[in-house]
Amino acid sequence: MFDISIINKRYFNIKIGDLILDVEPPKLKTLKKITALTKVKNEDAIEELSTAVGLILSKNKTGCKIPDEVIDELDLDQMNEILTAFFRWLAEQKNSPN
Repeated sequence: MFDISIINKRYFNIKIGDLILDVEPPKLKTLKKITALTKVKNEDAIEELSTAVGLILSKNKTGCKIPDEVIDELDLDQMNEILTAFFRWLAEQKNSPN
């Protein structure tokens, strides 16, 4: 019998100031939500972008809930780079033979 609980989790490591996180890969439902949030093209785009970053960072190994203040301190370029690096990491993990 195949036991899914034996699969090793991989983590996206990120440092924001003094905060160091090991972010877990999102579940499919969360990934769809994050992807949808990053494609918003209206006046709410910045809010949706910060929500997407918050969702990503809050799913971490220690279960630490990232306060809105941490997200609010990020600038647009930093949020964009977090999303870009995270999706690049997901793609690499998906294509990894291990």
